[in-house]
Amino acid sequence: MKQFKTMLLCILIFAGCTDDFEDINTNNNEPETVSPNLLLSTVLSKTLTDQVNTGWSNGNIVAQLTAKINFTDFDRYNWGSESGKWNDYYGNLTEVELILESARAEESKNPSYEAMALIVKSWIYSNLTDSWGEVPYSEAIKGQTDGEFQPKYDSQESIYNGILADLTAADGLLTQGVPIFGGDLLYDGDLLAWRKLANSLQLRYLMRISSKVDVSSQMQQIIDNKPIFESNEDNAVLIYPAASVATSFPIGRGRIGGFDEHRLSETSEAVLKGFGDNRLNTWFQPTDNPNDDPTLFVGLPNGLSENNASTFNGGASNVSRLNQGLFFDSPDAVGGALMQHAELQFILAEAAQRGMITGDGQTYYEEGVKSSFEYWNTEQDLTAYLSQPGVAYNGELDVIMRQKWLASFMVGLEAWYDFRRTGLPEEIQPGQDNVNDNQVPVRFLYPDQEQSLNAENYQQAIQGLGSDNINAKGWWEN
Repeated sequence: MKQFKTMLLCILIFAGCTDDFEDINTNNNEPETVSPNLLLSTVLSKTLTDQVNTGWSNGNIVAQLTAKINFTDFDRYNWGSESGKWNDYYGNLTEVELILESARAEESKNPSYEAMALIVKSWIYSNLTDSWGEVPYSEAIKGQTDGEFQPKYDSQESIYNGILADLTAADGLLTQGVPIFGGDLLYDGDLLAWRKLANSLQLRYLMRISSKVDVSSQMQQIIDNKPIFESNEDNAVLIYPAASVATSFPIGRGRIGGFDEHRLSETSEAVLKGFGDNRLNTWFQPTDNPNDDPTLFVGLPNGLSENNASTFNGGASNVSRLNQGLFFDSPDAVGGALMQHAELQFILAEAAQRGMITGDGQTYYEEGVKSSFEYWNTEQDLTAYLSQPGVAYNGELDVIMRQKWLASFMVGLEAWYDFRRTGLPEEIQPGQDNVNDNQVPVRFLYPDQEQSLNAENYQQAIQGLGSDNINAKGWWEN
């Protein structure tokens, strides 16, 4: 009987404790949802900082704009999964999805925030599919909503269809002109600027798939009817104020030793010196050897072994480092670039050169060159520069792509994507100590976690590739 009374008392106490359980355990000082302005600022800061780090550690290296003097595995194509980037991309997409949910909800509906989230989403997925191939897309973020933790991999073609549809939708949403209430670190709420970005990105991605799909009419329609980048004022670049330590240029947050591992590439040295291109002085600095000519720049061959790289030309003091302004000064002119006006002009120049759009290819091309020098605040006699052999427009694609390659300095992995698509510039060649049978890789391996946690879908994805290796080409480059 005593045990029964004790049990009854416990039941009554438990029942009493669970009355209004949700109210009692809800902290009214901690909101359950975060407003889209706070989420947007976080997403933009994280994604653009990731872009800077990717351009620095991977993009410049594989494009042979820079080379590594230590820790040369990536430069030699000893590649793995780059799982950190994979996790960063999908982690950022989770927050993008929260912006979309908030912007579409009746109580907080805002089509402008929805559009901005769609643009960032499209850009992130383009990096994912262009770096790995088939990736989770349609089911990728469902784990947080319906418990789908083993998402299927979607084809690159279907992902690109989704990307282009989302960018078109974003442009339409922005035409409604609904103001936002903060969080826009790129354009400070300028909706027209976001429209220009959405449409300029469409042109980037239409060009990327142009060997598989006839995109001429789509490109012409955008050029004729939609706002696109008109100058460097429209660049999608996150600026890192030099005065603020917390938001300083990401490269300056690391150690000086890590910064000094990156050097002038012999590949870019030859091109920049050959054209008398003053971006050589903007991006790099003369050798440190006090016995050298104080104006001497020396590049390092890409793809050397650790020993060959560290001893090249007598050692590190005889090879040019990058301009230390990138580390110490974090100048406002340098930021995290998602896309620049120069790139768009080179896209239009290629489209005109290939007969995909109307317009003068030379005009677009020369505007691209001028825009890059302006972006980097580099003085150059552009009349003389643009009239010399190898730079002067001759109607050939290699001239356009060489300048587009130079203008892609620090812009994520864009130069690598372009090289895979066109094989240009032809100056990019595997280094002497590469470990990939003299081939420039075309993708990263899938992360190990996918093989263990999403094994069935992983296996289906690699069946389409033939095998999970760094030379398996994707849909748009086959």
